[in-house]
Amino acid sequence: MPYEHSPAPILLTPHEAAVILGRDVAELRRWRGQNVGPTFHDLGRGLIRYARESVIEEASYDAESKR
Repeated sequence: MPYEHSPAPILLTPHEAAVILGRDVAELRRWRGQNVGPTFHDLGRGLIRYARESVIEEASYDAESKR
């Protein structure tokens, strides 16, 4: 029986996340400090990655709130 693996989250760089969100990388840095915004992972040595699904969810939330 083959093992079923859940797909690993696709991780985005801060720049990629900023482009999707239409925000500045510095703003994402502030959000991380405030523990708000999309889910991020600190992989060590200053390597930050954002969960793609969370970024897309945040972008759709921003779009809805602007309506």
